[in-house]
Amino acid sequence: MGIVLVYASLSSYFIRVDEWYFNLELPVMTLPPLGMTAAWSIVYIVNIIVIARAIFYKYYIYVLIPICFLGIANILWCACFFTLHALIGSFCLLLLQSVICVAVFIILIKEDCISMIFWQVNLVWYLYLLCIMASVAF
Repeated sequence: MGIVLVYASLSSYFIRVDEWYFNLELPVMTLPPLGMTAAWSIVYIVNIIVIARAIFYKYYIYVLIPICFLGIANILWCACFFTLHALIGSFCLLLLQSVICVAVFIILIKEDCISMIFWQVNLVWYLYLLCIMASVAF
C-alpha cells in the first residue's frame, strides 16, 4: 500500500490543471475531471490489491518489479505532461506504461487468475489513456 501511496502522491505533486490543459483539444471520449479522479482511485485500489496478493502469495512476488516501474513511469508522465507540457514525451511514457501493463497482465495470467481479473481494469485504463494521448499529441 505504501508503494502505491508514494507514487500516487508524487504523481499528484506534478498535476497542475491550468489554462494550458483547458486549451488542449481533447477527444469527446475524455472523462471529466471528476471521472478521471474516480478512475485513478480505482486503478490505485487495484494496484494495492495486486501488490497485497503478490506479497501474501510469495510465489509471484517478482510482479512487484514491473508495478514499481509503472509507478515511476506514472510520476514521470505527470511531470512531462502537466509540468513540461511535452506531448510527444508524454505519449512515449504512456506507451511504455501500456507495455508494462500488458507484461504484468501476462505474468498474472500464469500466476494468479484473481489478480489478473483485477488487473484488467488497469490494462483497459492505460489503453484508454493511450488513445486519448495519441489524439492529443498527434
